[in-house]
Amino acid sequence: MRKLAVALIVGTIPFLWACSGAETGKAGKVLAMVNGQPITEAAVEEEAKSLPPYVRPILDTPAGRSQFLESLITRDLLMQEALRRGYDRREEVRERLNMARRSILLEALLRDVTEKAPGLSDDALRKFYEANAEAFRVGERVRVSHLLFKERTQAEAAARKLKSGTAFEEMIKTAAKEGGVAADLGFIERGKFDRTFEAAAFAAASGSVAGPVRTSYGFHLIRVGEKKPAGVQPFEEVKGQIAADLREQAQRDAFENLLSQVRQQSKIQMMVKQEEAQAAPPGASRNPARGAPPPSGGAGQTQTGY
Repeated sequence: MRKLAVALIVGTIPFLWACSGAETGKAGKVLAMVNGQPITEAAVEEEAKSLPPYVRPILDTPAGRSQFLESLITRDLLMQEALRRGYDRREEVRERLNMARRSILLEALLRDVTEKAPGLSDDALRKFYEANAEAFRVGERVRVSHLLFKERTQAEAAARKLKSGTAFEEMIKTAAKEGGVAADLGFIERGKFDRTFEAAAFAAASGSVAGPVRTSYGFHLIRVGEKKPAGVQPFEEVKGQIAADLREQAQRDAFENLLSQVRQQSKIQMMVKQEEAQAAPPGASRNPARGAPPPSGGAGQTQTGY
C-alpha cells in the first residue's frame, strides 16, 4: 500500500502547475485544508481523471479514496514548500513551466478548432457514397469466429465438446483454460486471409463449425456466420466510415484554414537562410552575410535577414 501511495504522489506531481491553482477555486465540499488552501470534492474528482486506468479502481473503495486524498495533501505540501524555496523563480524551472503552458494552450486551440469543424448531413454523406460507389466494392465475405490451439489434440478435444452440445459461446469464454485463444474476426473477405482458413470458412455452411483446420498459426475451430456476396457495400453499412473520414478531412481543412489565416495576419522574419537553418548544428555561428539587403515585405510574408 505504501508503494501505491508513493506512486499516486509521484503520478500527480506533473499536474501541480497545471491544476493546483485552478482547482482550489472550484465550488464544492471542502475535504481538506492545507495551510489555508482547500482541497474540494470537485477538485479530487477532476484530479482522478488524470490517473492511469489501472489505478482508478482504487477510488471505488472508501480506503482508496482516503488514500488518494492523502496523496493530494502530500502533493500540496510539497508544492507549497517548493514555492517557499523559490523554485518557481529558477530559470530552468520557469522555462519548463512555459513549455508546459505552450503545450496546454496549443492543445486547447486544436481541440476547439477540430470540435467546431462542420459535420455532414445524411444527404451529403449519401451524395459522397454515390459519387464514389466503386471505392466500396468488396469481394465475397463471411463472418467468422474461431478457437485457436497450438496442438491438434487440444483442438480435437474442443471439437468433441462442441459436438456433445457445448455452446461455441461457452467455449470462447473458457478457451484460455483449454490452452487456446478465441476471437470474433468479423467479416473476412475472400483473398485477404490465410488461404487454408478461408477455404474452410467459405466452404462450410452458415451456422456450422469447421475444423480442426491447420494453418501456420496452429489448429482452428471456425464458426461460420452470415455470408455476403461480392459487390458494392450498402450505404448504411459504410455510412459511419464515410462520416468519420469526411469529418477528419473537415478537421484538417479547418486547421489549414486557421493556419493560413494567422499567417496572413502575421509578420514573420527568418533571421537565417532556410538551407542554413536546416544544415547548421546547434550552437553554430549564424552571422549575417556581408552586403545583405535589409528585410522587406508585408504581413503574411516570411522574411529573411539575409
